[in-house]
Amino acid sequence: MLDTLTVNDWSACLGQIFQTHSGPKEQLDLQLTSVTPLGAESGDRRQPYSLLFSGPLTPLLPQAIYPLRNAVMGELGIFLVPLGPAGQTMRYEAIFT
Repeated sequence: MLDTLTVNDWSACLGQIFQTHSGPKEQLDLQLTSVTPLGAESGDRRQPYSLLFSGPLTPLLPQAIYPLRNAVMGELGIFLVPLGPAGQTMRYEAIFT
């Protein structure tokens, strides 16, 4: 399903919470804070884009694929990269090409 999602699909979820786990029993809530186009569509390929999520400062999620669950999107395995703190939150990015 990830390969069919577009900037418009994600933009409809801005501000929503996506849940994952940082350990076997510890739920972690990440808020989708930004959906940014990264260029133009190319032929039959979708437009690349970036998603930014914010969550608590701890626990820090290392770079990896995480199952993110949301009421609208369902469960998706997304590769998250920690970008560092911003105020009292930790930022994570996912890029789709």
